[in-house]
Amino acid sequence: MLAFKLDKQGFIQNRYLIGGDTPIPTGCITVQLPQPLPYVKPKWNGNQWIEGETLKERQEREAEALLERLKPTKEEIFKAELSLEILITLIDLKVVR
Repeated sequence: MLAFKLDKQGFIQNRYLIGGDTPIPTGCITVQLPQPLPYVKPKWNGNQWIEGETLKERQEREAEALLERLKPTKEEIFKAELSLEILITLIDLKVVR
């Protein structure tokens, strides 16, 4: 069983694995998180777990993920550099203008 130490806003500060005769740490709750976890930033509202991620945080996370997906791979960069070198060579040889 897991016990959760929460901050004043209800966000998880720490997790404790409780088993056997291990006492539950003071100030912790033992309400299980739903599985699979539907929340990016779980928050306890006093009655249930809810999504604690704000709209701004979600937009920032999604923007970072988009930038990461758009970033060229090392192979794509290598191919572009190679194409550029070939083009420069062809221009220097006056094969193309």
